[in-house]
Parts: sequence; C-alpha cells; structure tokens
Amino acid sequence: MNVFAPKSCRVVSFLLANSNKMIMQKEIVKETGLSKGMVSRVMRELIRQGFVSRPYRARFVLDNPSKLLLTWAAHRNIRSNPAYFAPDASALKGVKNTHTLFSGAWLDDKYLKTRFTTVYVPPNFKAKLKSGVVSDLLDDVVLILAPDEHVFYNQRRIKGKKVVNPYQLFVDLMSFGGIAETAANRIAEKYGLRIK
Repeated sequence: MNVFAPKSCRVVSFLLANSNKMIMQKEIVKETGLSKGMVSRVMRELIRQGFVSRPYRARFVLDNPSKLLLTWAAHRNIRSNPAYFAPDASALKGVKNTHTLFSGAWLDDKYLKTRFTTVYVPPNFKAKLKSGVVSDLLDDVVLILAPDEHVFYNQRRIKGKKVVNPYQLFVDLMSFGGIAETAANRIAEKYGLRIK
C-alpha cells in the first residue's frame, strides 16, 4: 500500500499535525473522512515502515515526524501535476481554491518575491485555458489540480488568503526543488516542523 497516495496522505497530514500526542483511530477516521478500514490499512503500513507505534489497542503515536515528512516530500512530484494557466486571477472567481507553492510561501514570508499565484483547484476543474504541467509556469496564475479534495481542509488564512496547511505547503515546495526548497526550509523553521 502506498501511504503517500492522495487519499492516504490525509492520514499522514493529520498525524503530522498532531505529532505531539497519542491519537485514537476513531479521531483519524472522523477528521480525515476516510473509512475505518482504509485508516486501519494505512496505519498498519505506517507501523510496518517504522513511522508509527501502537502502545495501546486503538491508540497510535507518531515516532518519527521528520522522517515521515521528508519521505512524503520525496514521494511527491508536483512539477509534473496537471495545471491550467491564466493571465489574471479572474479565473478563480467562484472556484474553490487555496494557495500553495510560491504564492503560499510569499504570503507566509516576504523574502520570496514572485509574480506567480499558484493555487489548488478541485480535481474536476475544467476551463478553456492553456493547460500543461505545473513546471511549465506559462502565465501569472497557475491553477494546479488538487490530488485530493482534502487539501481544502485544515487550511489557514494569511493576509485574507486561504493557504494550505504548513505540512502540505512544505511538501509541495520541497518536491518542486530549486528556490522552492529554500522556501520550504523557511516554512519549516517558522512553524516548527521537525525536519532534522
């Protein structure tokens, strides 16, 4: 089982966000919206890989948050994700979206200057816009098809804009490479993400 597949990542993200406490399986089911069976399979695999331990029957502890976060980043390849490109933000009107990549890092920390706005849009988004992959960066607004609707949960607002949670932002930036890795490390420092 690939624990870093889009839906399984809901569990990974939830565990990372709650890495300082013991978690019950029913909490994971409730917060991720996944079935009990799927959560059970993901947790078994995370235990097998040494990321999680189970000190009690239905309670889990994340043993190595930094290793899990970096392994998740290594499994991402956002550069080749499908994307649409728009000349301005009017393409976002009425569309569920949340900032990620460079625009998310820019809102979080002004050191990174970029003209691009990069946002996740629903996986079923269709538009009469130029299409390609994220790394093409053809226009000012890059609309990335979300791998899973769950990226729209646990987001936060920065300067009035919705931004994915810090773990998702870190993973996306790390997987993009280049200056994005520098931005990822700043995000990790700012939010106390354990990556060492």
